[in-house]
Amino acid sequence: MLPPTLRALSPLLFALAIGATPDRGAAQQAPAAPSSSQPGSEKHQQVGPPQDFHRASRINPGRIGQFADHRDIGDPKLPGSASYDAKTGTYRVVGGGGNMWAGHDAFQFVWKTMSGNVAMQADLGFISPKPTPTAGGFLHRKGGLVIRQDLDPDSAYVDAVRMSNAQLSLQYREVKGGPTRLIWINTSRQQAVKLEKIGDYMYLSVPGPDGTLRRAGGSFKVRIAGTYFIGLGVCAHDNGTSETMDFRHVTITPLPAKAARPGGATVQTINIANPLEQTALFHAAGPVAVTGWSADGTAVLFRSGGALRRATAWDSDVVEKAAGGAAVVARPATPAAITTGHGTAFDLRLSPDGKWLAFLSADGTQPKAATSTDVSLRLMPVSDGVPQRDKSIILSRLVGGKGSLGDAAWSPDSKTLAFVSRD
Repeated sequence: MLPPTLRALSPLLFALAIGATPDRGAAQQAPAAPSSSQPGSEKHQQVGPPQDFHRASRINPGRIGQFADHRDIGDPKLPGSASYDAKTGTYRVVGGGGNMWAGHDAFQFVWKTMSGNVAMQADLGFISPKPTPTAGGFLHRKGGLVIRQDLDPDSAYVDAVRMSNAQLSLQYREVKGGPTRLIWINTSRQQAVKLEKIGDYMYLSVPGPDGTLRRAGGSFKVRIAGTYFIGLGVCAHDNGTSETMDFRHVTITPLPAKAARPGGATVQTINIANPLEQTALFHAAGPVAVTGWSADGTAVLFRSGGALRRATAWDSDVVEKAAGGAAVVARPATPAAITTGHGTAFDLRLSPDGKWLAFLSADGTQPKAATSTDVSLRLMPVSDGVPQRDKSIILSRLVGGKGSLGDAAWSPDSKTLAFVSRD
């Protein structure tokens, strides 16, 4: 037995013998998360994270119901999780991450691989409490159906997501590393969604007043080819926390290789000060034509099914029959012939203030009045009456033709465009 003095010293001697350092206080704190992960930062104004804040995606092997696997995409500070309750048919997905936006995404993804045309449908809703007004996810936490070309944070993708601001949106990134665009869908009925991929076009359906799914409009073109990843995604929009969403009645159905486009037309608007975001105001199975604007420029007037209707130009699910005519807006005359440098250009519309030229372009022969074809909606600044061809930008790629950008496309204040896309 060791003498009392040595017994008292033995723990220290043993630690020194193995090269350990006695505890001298609390463990060193982990490095703080960058400011971009904090509520109120520029990241929470729909700006991507800094390029140096990347970690390898966390992989969580194991089948989840009908899905092959799940993982964190990008760099969530808090790891996500996923589970499946076979008795209730419920998928529960917990996701962190700062955002799914700009050129980089961070979220929890439950996925399987597929190829070809497909339809995916689910009932969905957040079960975690709504964040406080000062939290990063108060407006923009999101969860929904996701199709991605690959599992990289900057993959081309499309998703249909519910957000915390009671909005539903179609988000998409056309090319790897490119910007994210979105189309706001004006509906308060968001308890179920259906996302379809037919060729290079994506289509969304949401519940109508009777609860039956119907087309929401706002379709767009994004090429996701070969084998892709399809599944469920949740993003907290706040890197310091996580959010939980339940998905029920999840179905994934392959569609025929020659599946027909659904048809129909949608009135959409885009504020040229924020060209990455659009709003789908109204969808109909038959023809739709924009006829004008209210005098104050807050409402779009259009004709559908023989009736004149009006809708708030943004963030409203109220569409009502309109009485009376549209506002009379003085528009500068558009030159009969203009060289845009973008293939076949048509439906040239000069803004009322003469500072912008909006037009459609298509490769090849100019589409005829009754033709629906792949077109690009473009915007070009005008200086001293001369279009600045080198500064042209694409606002949207869609199916359209003659009349998609009508005479009444511009709002009176030259800030918003109304156009018609065709499914």
